[in-house]
Amino acid sequence: MSAATNQDEIHMTTPELINAHGYRSETHNIWTEDGYCLDVHRVLSPKSDENLDCDMNKNSTQSLNDKKTIEYLSNDVMQKGPIPVLIHHGLLSSSADWVLLGPKKALAYILCDNNYDVWLGNARGNAYSKKHKQYTTKDKEFWDFSWHEVGYYDVPATIDYILSHTGHTELYYVGYSQGTTAFYVMASERCEYNRKIKGMISLAPIAFLSNQRSPLLKFVVHFYGLMEWGSSYCNVHQWFPRNRLQARALGTIIRNAPGSFTKGFCVCWFSLIAGFGSDQLDKSMLPLILGHFPAGASAKQIVHYGQSILSGSFRKFDYGPTENLNIYGSTQPPKYDLEKVKAPIIIFYSGNDFLTDPADVKKLTDRLPNVIETKKIAYSKFNHIDYLWGRDAMILLYKEVLAALKRFR
Repeated sequence: MSAATNQDEIHMTTPELINAHGYRSETHNIWTEDGYCLDVHRVLSPKSDENLDCDMNKNSTQSLNDKKTIEYLSNDVMQKGPIPVLIHHGLLSSSADWVLLGPKKALAYILCDNNYDVWLGNARGNAYSKKHKQYTTKDKEFWDFSWHEVGYYDVPATIDYILSHTGHTELYYVGYSQGTTAFYVMASERCEYNRKIKGMISLAPIAFLSNQRSPLLKFVVHFYGLMEWGSSYCNVHQWFPRNRLQARALGTIIRNAPGSFTKGFCVCWFSLIAGFGSDQLDKSMLPLILGHFPAGASAKQIVHYGQSILSGSFRKFDYGPTENLNIYGSTQPPKYDLEKVKAPIIIFYSGNDFLTDPADVKKLTDRLPNVIETKKIAYSKFNHIDYLWGRDAMILLYKEVLAALKRFR
């Protein structure tokens, strides 16, 4: 990737990136039961332009860059094509994660090139999902959600829309980090969705976190009560939103300051959370990455993960004994029943991932009833962010994902 191209792509949206990389994009606006509007991005092969034009909703609009925005109509009749794959991002991330590496390297393009119908999800509250029927992002009510709501409302709404739009009855789901958490919430709380999943790929799965090894999180987690206080009393409900001015400033600093200092500083921060020792992050990509990450999340999402670390359990949000009694009928929040997750699952994990410790992965697999395979990534230093931006992710992981998807057929 040239410096000029990299500079341009820092400020592009996901659909603009897809088009710039030579593929076609669609943006679908999907409304959840509780009033949030999610922008979901579809990646289309440039080779199938003629067929795709016939497959579009008649109310679609097409801009000069071939971006199509589709509004859901309940009576759409669509021609069946390749089996859809829904890919869902992690905490503080967005659909951009899956295209930043570019053609032949990014997971979205690799799947598209292998004849999958690729859909990139966006959770409520991130850069692409900030609309609500009643609230604006300035209202605290807008941010009153954790990853429970992402799993209970966002993922099911996205699945229903994709299946209705494509005419299929099943799809593949690829979840990364929080994308796996949300899936386990959905499949345990809304069991009817298990039959809509042909197969689920868990990348760096997160349900149990008691053995996470991040020095930064080990320190910060003990102050999660302060986070809750800040959210409630200081009106801080959103954390790390995507800010174009901030991204531009960071990119300028990284490009112009002494490379060894600035790039080393950024890599150190990533490593404190994701894992030390990996050589997979191309430091020249940092301005591009920081142009799209972080993409925002609610404070409640982060607090909920903090509760998971301290409790050692995979359970619903803890509001305190009194409020728990009002909401759940018990002083403790209920645990998610992973025995109800009947969809077939293949898990990928790595030994150097500070957030997904092998002991927590085993705890998860012991409770899931339909794990087909658990695969450890061959590179011993592969860490949590290498799943997204590792220079050898295609060889170490994405080819394995392709092989795993074929096992569900």
